[in-house]
Amino acid sequence: MLIQSDIPRSASLTFLGLPREEGEIWQRRFTRHSAIGFAGELTHAGYKNIPVSYLLCEDDLVIPFKNQRDGVELVVKESEKKVGVMPIKAGHFPMVSQPQKVVDWILNLT
Repeated sequence: MLIQSDIPRSASLTFLGLPREEGEIWQRRFTRHSAIGFAGELTHAGYKNIPVSYLLCEDDLVIPFKNQRDGVELVVKESEKKVGVMPIKAGHFPMVSQPQKVVDWILNLT
């Protein structure tokens, strides 16, 4: 289990774009994360069977731009399908910092 004990530091990375106090409130809601999500074996590659779109967060300090692009390229290679990519000027949690942009993106996918 990944435990984030330094709330101010984690919030400054994870909730970029929010006021410090608000970011820390959100960070306290996410103090633990299952480590298997990082190191566990993929048991089903659903992206091979369904259309995939990716909201690429350009200002993400947790998963840098290059790593996100590499992940998209891996999905393209493995699935042999196009991935719709929408860049957004946002940090790691755009659904918190820019919820309307995320909603608009989702609605435009259909």
